[in-house]
Amino acid sequence: MLDADEAWRALGDPWRAAFREAWDSWCAGNFGIGAVLVDPASMEIVSAGRNRVLQREPDSRQVAGNMMAHAEMNAFAALPRWNADGLHLYTTLEPCVMCAATSIMLNVEHIHFAAADAFFADLDTMWRQHHYSAERLPAASGPVGGPLQSFARVLPLTFNILFNPGTAPIEREREIEPALVACAESVLEHGTLAVVKEEGGTALDALKALWPDLVRISPSDE
Repeated sequence: MLDADEAWRALGDPWRAAFREAWDSWCAGNFGIGAVLVDPASMEIVSAGRNRVLQREPDSRQVAGNMMAHAEMNAFAALPRWNADGLHLYTTLEPCVMCAATSIMLNVEHIHFAAADAFFADLDTMWRQHHYSAERLPAASGPVGGPLQSFARVLPLTFNILFNPGTAPIEREREIEPALVACAESVLEHGTLAVVKEEGGTALDALKALWPDLVRISPSDE
């Protein structure tokens, strides 16, 4: 298996940008989810956003301080045009019902997600029941697999465990992936990511700090 540096270098620019947004979100005391919109023809990053649900002061063209302030919604808000026609969305966590619906409304062409969200599994089944959403439903790719997939889940899980203990999303994750939840709880207990944040570390530094545990909890065939 690749080490953390090798895995990071192997990622494309859109994924690295999305993970940087996720880490910035986590460092600011939010869910730790990041997203970017990309022109697939040039691979240019058109806009970027991160989860800002607890951030009171929004940056320009961003949403903050409420439950609409998801990473994908902020990437959409930052778009320099009125829709996302033909663009690809890269997000560290599979979109929730709000962000998936907005992707449909704005005509996103393809959604790439680093990790699946068990709480919002099978949304496509619902979207296919209505002609409007069925006709505009984006193609989807994900998860990325391996330690990077686990990293994408651990960041928001630590937030949920800290601020929303015992809630349905956490218990759903605990039922499906107990090792992942245990890893997130250990990260909080030992302050692993807090140390990286206090030292001004980057997303790569955070990944490297968790790498042994991420490798341990990732399926061996990934």
